[in-house]
Amino acid sequence: MKISCFLKDFFLIFLLILILPYINSCSDEANSQEDSHRIYISTDIASGLVGGWRSGPADNDDGFAVELMSSFANTVIEGVAVLRGNDIQPAELFAADQIFVQNPGVWNGPIIPGAIEFLPTPDPVMWTGGKEGDVTLTDICVNDAVVSLSNLLSESSQPITILALGPLTDIACLVLNFPGTLSNIKEIVFLGGRLPDEVLKFSFSDIIFTDFNIAQDVRATQVVLNDSNIPITFISFSLSSSATYTRAQIDSLQDEGCSDRAKTLSRGAQAGMDVFQSDFNLDGLDTFDINAAYYIAKPELFICEDAGFEFVECEIGTPGVANGDNNSCASHGPDQSSGLNSEFEQLWVGPALLGQSRTVRTCTSYINQQELDRFESGTIDVICTGQEWTDLPL
Repeated sequence: MKISCFLKDFFLIFLLILILPYINSCSDEANSQEDSHRIYISTDIASGLVGGWRSGPADNDDGFAVELMSSFANTVIEGVAVLRGNDIQPAELFAADQIFVQNPGVWNGPIIPGAIEFLPTPDPVMWTGGKEGDVTLTDICVNDAVVSLSNLLSESSQPITILALGPLTDIACLVLNFPGTLSNIKEIVFLGGRLPDEVLKFSFSDIIFTDFNIAQDVRATQVVLNDSNIPITFISFSLSSSATYTRAQIDSLQDEGCSDRAKTLSRGAQAGMDVFQSDFNLDGLDTFDINAAYYIAKPELFICEDAGFEFVECEIGTPGVANGDNNSCASHGPDQSSGLNSEFEQLWVGPALLGQSRTVRTCTSYINQQELDRFESGTIDVICTGQEWTDLPL
């Protein structure tokens, strides 16, 4: 009897020794998951696509941004939704699949289909309920991405950060149709926003930009800001335009030691760099959206502050014709560039507007030139290797 009990105790001890490392491993993994940023990315990956609604190659920065964010060691990517923005959504889905599914890496999809049309299309009253429209029709915008995000927010034990690199169409649809899930959004980090009266252009060029992600779907931006209390941080134009890659850096991503994803991203950027060379005299590429991904990883490296916001209507007399010298919108006037003709409203964000709206956050620059330089060189190295990272190389 004693021998039997001894063997039983010995067996239990032996079994405990076997499973203890597994228990610790699971505990470590759980703790790691708890400490991680939980990220949902809403983006318009196009990576140099030609065609769709654009006359030239589409932007490339979204693809680079997703690769940088998804390879940061302290993040869990809960989903990447692709919606219309830089190009038509079906073409963007194809581009995203080619980069992130066909080329294995730290993160391998899946890609979730998002909005095919912006909120104001085809009719602003029908599509969103409008100011005096039928509010029961708001669910027309619901798509796979909106449903997946709603389910994620409902089921997650931790708040989710949304990295919004394209128009806010899907997030606005969530606000309109699933308001009960919004309390589980930790923050939206949004690539967009300008200071009051700020003209959006590079320091080395006279070509003026629209605030693209906002101008594409102003109604969606209004819904997110005015109809919800979701915390939101703007990665403003003054910040996102301050860093650029050189052509040599982009070309280096095709070196033998770089990942297949890096090579795909580099090839997709070639036509865009040719446009930047001819239009802006920049022998390289912009980094707009990539700064937003880097902010989530390293927020301490940015100058950010509380701000208010204001929607400013552009005084357009006839379609595409500015209404005199006193147009309220920045850079609008009798001699405005044709690229501004369809911009009928601007969003201004800044500390001077505190008290005029709910409080948001805006980031306007890196903390110093050294950190900006580290971003420009270090992110290229990270994208080349295609491996997890926590710190950028010097």
